[in-house]
Amino acid sequence: HGSQYPVMKARGIIPTSASKLVGLLLDSGRVQQYNKMSLGRIDEHYFAEGVDRLSKCSVTGIQGEAKIVRSKSQPPVIRKPVELRLLLHARRLPSGSEEGAKYLIIGRSVWETEHGTPEATDNSTTRCEMLLSVNLIRDIQMS
Repeated sequence: HGSQYPVMKARGIIPTSASKLVGLLLDSGRVQQYNKMSLGRIDEHYFAEGVDRLSKCSVTGIQGEAKIVRSKSQPPVIRKPVELRLLLHARRLPSGSEEGAKYLIIGRSVWETEHGTPEATDNSTTRCEMLLSVNLIRDIQMS
């Protein structure tokens, strides 16, 4: 509707539990299992670990898992690899007794230094920015 920022919404049913899917998405060593264009992803820094932890971390005050990741992909049409650097936060959401597990994963590009200035550019890649990524992953009852 005339916005300069593209928005995409997708839905899907994946035949696995929400817990297993979230585990796959957060495991940087397994990215190439579901993304054939991936050249790899590394975890640069952990703020908190344990996506299923319902209490807050005593050091950071963060519930769930939070980390900075850097990934590179090689889409077929683009000459240079595409590089993303994200702050990822994932946590399990409280659910009722009838519901299965629910998780929320949020991502946001972070290219700035701790001083708020842009990080030096690497000319071997094309830097990509993801303003916001939100994924709600939940178990569903299959009949």
